[in-house]
Amino acid sequence: MKRPTTTTTLATRAGFASRAGKVRAWLRARRGVAAVLAMMFIILFGSLSAAMAIAARGNIITAATHLHVNRAQGAAETGLSVGKARLAEAAARFIVSKSDVNQAFGQALWSGSLSSLGNYQVLPPKTGRQDLSAPANLVNALAQAHTLDQDIVTSLGISQPTIGNAIAGSSSDYAGANWLYTPAVALEPRAQGQSDPPLAYQITYAPLANGTDIRIIATGYDFGYSRDGQPVTRTIMQDFRMAKSVKNAIVSSARVMVGRNVIVNGDIGTRYTATNFTHGDPLVVKSDFYGLDPVLDHKLNDFYAALATYDVDGDNRLRVGHPVEGAGIPSGQTDYDGDGHPDNAFADATGDGYVDDFDIFIKHFDKNGDNKVTLSHALTDGTPAQGMTPEFVDSGGHAINDDLALLIDSNNPDRNRNGVYGFIDTNGNGRWDAGELMLDVDTADGSYADQTLGYRDGFIDKKDQYAKIKGGLKFKVTQSNWSTNQGAIQPKLQGPIVPPSGTPTQAYGLGDTDLPDVSGSIFDSSRNDLQALADGSSFDNQVATQLGVSTTQLATYSAARPSDQSAPWFRRVDPNADATSLPANAATAYWERMPYNSPSYSDVFYRPVYYNMTFKNVQIPMGNNGLFVNCTFVGVTYVRTDTADTHPLWGEYGRLTVTNGAPALVNPRFIYGGTNYPTMLPNTAIPPQQNILMAVTPLDKADLDSTQTTRPGYSTLPNPLVINGKRVTDTKTRSNNIRFHDCLFVGSIVSDAPTTYYQTRNKIQFTGATRFSLTHPTQPNNAALNPDSDEVAQIKKSSMMLPGYSVDLGTFNSPTDQNIQLQGAVIAGDLDARGNVNLDGSLLLTFNPNYGSAPLADVTGAPVGNPAGFNATLGYFGSADGDAESIDPSTLPIVNGQRIAGWDTNGDGLADVSADQPQPPGSTAIPFNGFGRISINFKSDLTLPDGIMLPMSVNPIASSYREGHP
Repeated sequence: MKRPTTTTTLATRAGFASRAGKVRAWLRARRGVAAVLAMMFIILFGSLSAAMAIAARGNIITAATHLHVNRAQGAAETGLSVGKARLAEAAARFIVSKSDVNQAFGQALWSGSLSSLGNYQVLPPKTGRQDLSAPANLVNALAQAHTLDQDIVTSLGISQPTIGNAIAGSSSDYAGANWLYTPAVALEPRAQGQSDPPLAYQITYAPLANGTDIRIIATGYDFGYSRDGQPVTRTIMQDFRMAKSVKNAIVSSARVMVGRNVIVNGDIGTRYTATNFTHGDPLVVKSDFYGLDPVLDHKLNDFYAALATYDVDGDNRLRVGHPVEGAGIPSGQTDYDGDGHPDNAFADATGDGYVDDFDIFIKHFDKNGDNKVTLSHALTDGTPAQGMTPEFVDSGGHAINDDLALLIDSNNPDRNRNGVYGFIDTNGNGRWDAGELMLDVDTADGSYADQTLGYRDGFIDKKDQYAKIKGGLKFKVTQSNWSTNQGAIQPKLQGPIVPPSGTPTQAYGLGDTDLPDVSGSIFDSSRNDLQALADGSSFDNQVATQLGVSTTQLATYSAARPSDQSAPWFRRVDPNADATSLPANAATAYWERMPYNSPSYSDVFYRPVYYNMTFKNVQIPMGNNGLFVNCTFVGVTYVRTDTADTHPLWGEYGRLTVTNGAPALVNPRFIYGGTNYPTMLPNTAIPPQQNILMAVTPLDKADLDSTQTTRPGYSTLPNPLVINGKRVTDTKTRSNNIRFHDCLFVGSIVSDAPTTYYQTRNKIQFTGATRFSLTHPTQPNNAALNPDSDEVAQIKKSSMMLPGYSVDLGTFNSPTDQNIQLQGAVIAGDLDARGNVNLDGSLLLTFNPNYGSAPLADVTGAPVGNPAGFNATLGYFGSADGDAESIDPSTLPIVNGQRIAGWDTNGDGLADVSADQPQPPGSTAIPFNGFGRISINFKSDLTLPDGIMLPMSVNPIASSYREGHP
């Protein structure tokens, strides 16, 4: 049906029609806008696409260029590494005796005459041709090495190593001549038909004007990209300083023994080879952790049993995850302490990838599972550990071994290696205490930088980087010789041994190049130089001046000690009286057993005593045999002795023992009253010129008169000792056996070099708080208390040069306040150290105990004795270890809960009767004072005395590395 049309409907339709028309009209009027917009977007996106394409192309080009730059940089780094290796190998070919590597030395070694370097030897190269003539100097040795370079890139310049002048325009830092230019060497094979390789490097060695440094300039070339026909290049450079270093903390001609509470930072080398004798092990090292707790001992026993089978490299550590060593790590499931739970005793507590006895120690005492051992309250005071519960204590809360704790927590004081370390030792006890200022302070927050890294932080943990020996072991003896004569080696060497990266833990059968000869004669030149500096006023004059008397009055000086205990004072000893062969004032003179405080003394010495005196560049006269208490020695102190000590009875003449509480001759003498004088004595050695003192038991031919020359055994007696026309029956007057107690040496001590080693005659003992320094610790600007400026260079070479002397540091029961500090090269015939001793330098021991040579020969020259009895001991050992003079603390009896060192019978505080003897009536027990702490710390910048033949080396100067052209 058709709907009717109304007026409203029509009107409505008309409205719609009208609006639709307007829309159509609008659309017809604006059709070009869309096209324009579309074109605009096309242009915009097209431009963006073009820009992106251009940018992408630029990025590709930049990336490609950067790739070539990086390749050239890598080639330059390769060249620098090659140059460093070539320079080090070439330098090591030159073995020289002089040691002061100054400008003249460096210039002579680099391009001059080797004859100015003293004795020298040029070794054949370790790599390359062996048939070339010996190079005249280091630059020629380097040129020889580079003549073997292959795949030379001739388009970059020279085809052979060339020594020439400096490049044009070089700075005044460089020497003007004797540069070494080497040919460029290809690093990648050339493409087919190409004359140049993709990559190459070239090395130039430029000597610097200071004479001691060589700058290696390495340029890398990338021929894959060129500009103006030139390849991409990068140039880098670094300086290397010539050096002569012993590279050992210890080198000994005799056997070496390293005991408990001893750490050695550096290599140990021993030239001892007489392994066929009892106790003939060249080296003995004891763990620091035995004897602390019986349960810990059990764990250590299991660990060392595993080491014997599984330790493949002899470092006394088992590597976690290693196919052999890792399998040998004992199970952690064992319940050692009987608490019903596994102890996990063999975990890697330090996280270094190894298990050693230090890890076992930490796990044993760590009670809260933080892999740290908190020290006693006494040692945590003022540290970050203050207030924490101590862990290194016994069940009663008493410290177990504070000396060991201090040794480990104080080891390696320069933890951040910035050259600033240590502290101001206000109380002079050699250890940091609360309130004392550490020197390396972080200015940002005021914290102590080294303490942040574990130095004296009150904990023993991984930060301490403990190693018994932080270095390698070097032996002249072969491994098979040692093990054949003494059995398995591993049980003799305990504690973790951590050598530098790339070097072996143990090396055997070494020659003089790798393990230098340190016999006393090689130091003659340096010893003479030091002796010449001891040119102050005479010893007697320096003593008399400080006492306020004349030198002639010293012979009768008898003043009582001043009430001011710090004032100078002197107790004299008179010459021997013929009737007794003892000092004329023996009843009042001071005497002591020698070695001092030894339970097995070998002699007794009457000593003049000097209190609170200062000496400068002094010569201590032969036969003085004094005791110096709280004295200061400035400059060079020269100890005189008779070097012609070749008589077979040199060590026996005048030997004393203690009888009825007083010294007496082991072999008494009497004044001969007859007239049948021994015919071999000169007129100057018989009455009336000199009394004849005959021994009750004849020692030499002059102990029998001329009527007894046919008696049995006479012919085997040696002739008497006659010096300057006088018979000598007491060689103490011709030697020097001296003790320094609580003394300060601002400089060096040097001696004459006796021909024969007699440890009872030529011996020096340092006890108490004796220390060495280059400048006075409290008065560095006082000329009277510091060496003269022209002496310093020689003094730096050695703080102690005593070849042929026996040296004791500390005593056989060292007091807890002992503090012996040494630095530089310490040279002695043999040396024992006990108590608290620190050496920053190197220990060089000259005495070689040769079976059949004195003192290991009798009066007929027949071999006697045991070479192994002469040993360098660091720490405490006993007779079971081959040290007959000392005590083994583990064998000492316990009295009233404390180990004792012996019995004091006269109230002087020293043990007069050994601890293994019954207590004498009225005596008191002398407690054992503990193991102390000993550290020997090799210093790479050590200035050595001339004489020792060592190969040259080069040390990189890290701060000198840079990029750019010279």
